[in-house]
Amino acid sequence: MKEIRQKKLESSLLREMALAIQKRSRTGDGIGLVSVTRVELKTDMSEVIFHVSPFGDPEDNRMTMQTLNRLAGQLQSQISRDLHLRSTPRFSFRVDNSIKEGDRILEKLESTKPPSSVSQESGKDDEAEE
Repeated sequence: MKEIRQKKLESSLLREMALAIQKRSRTGDGIGLVSVTRVELKTDMSEVIFHVSPFGDPEDNRMTMQTLNRLAGQLQSQISRDLHLRSTPRFSFRVDNSIKEGDRILEKLESTKPPSSVSQESGKDDEAEE
């Protein structure tokens, strides 16, 4: 598969999966708050891996991932129909902790800021206003 076509299909799969998860989460299927962060489509189109970042406590996240993997076949059929795919890749889900990791890094950066820099910045603003 040409790289451009593959990227377009990955983008479409990401969008459709996000919509499908959003619809399913409203029905009470056991899917918590989830963000689809990335899609990897194998070059032979045999498999697509959805990287998802669940938000919640560890037990809810575990349950969400189990539910997504259990519903993979249904989601695969639905998205295949919506995108009019001739051959449908097998869907699988992986946890992506990049959002949580980014939040953790930002918290560390915020905690390492010297407190004096905040007061110096506010002092500059006061001078500029005068």
